[in-house]
Amino acid sequence: MSELTFAKSFLSTLDSRPIKLRADHVFDPEQVGLRVPYTLPRLSAPHPSMPKKVKSAHAPGSSKSISVRVKSARNPILEFAIPNAPLSTTSVQDIRDAVQSRITDTQGGQVQLEKIKILYKRKPVTGTAKTLAELLVDEPAILTGGKEVEIGIMVIGGAQAVETSVSQPEVAEKRDESPPKPAVGPSGAEVLQTETFWDDLQGYLEQRLKDEGEAQRLRSLFKDAWKSAK
Repeated sequence: MSELTFAKSFLSTLDSRPIKLRADHVFDPEQVGLRVPYTLPRLSAPHPSMPKKVKSAHAPGSSKSISVRVKSARNPILEFAIPNAPLSTTSVQDIRDAVQSRITDTQGGQVQLEKIKILYKRKPVTGTAKTLAELLVDEPAILTGGKEVEIGIMVIGGAQAVETSVSQPEVAEKRDESPPKPAVGPSGAEVLQTETFWDDLQGYLEQRLKDEGEAQRLRSLFKDAWKSAK
């Protein structure tokens, strides 16, 4: 056998055997392409189910409207109506805002909301976020809608009513041009002779003391002291 034949036979034998590499063998990146790890394709997000419509349970009278008559017997003498007031959305704060836009203090300035007290059945109403439906929860006949309810107001320190038909800029101009007119109605000692004054005083004391009995006792005490000093 010639050397050439032997060489070919030896190489063919080597080609049939698997290639074995050392453990520390490093491939040349210029000769071997970069190996990219095989990853599975992302699964498409499942379509979310349509949300079910849940019917919310409304409070009794929440979809009804009533007429609110806001009234103050003195300082200021004021009365106006809020027609078609929704029971579920009209709050005590809304009534206070309506009163604030219709009154001024003795100097012609804006009355602070903290001084405007809302009364229902001559008792102060606590909480400005309370709605008419929550305020009238014990009045099922009114919660049916279409009725009229009277809400009283009390302004600490007194106030005077302004013309609601005049726009706010015009009212501001008139305040600068002329002094405010005094409130019409009883004043001084005449006010002390009315039961409305003592009712307002008792309502204020109930709100401050959180005690109806103590407020009634102080009302009687103040009234007796005033009568004895006459």
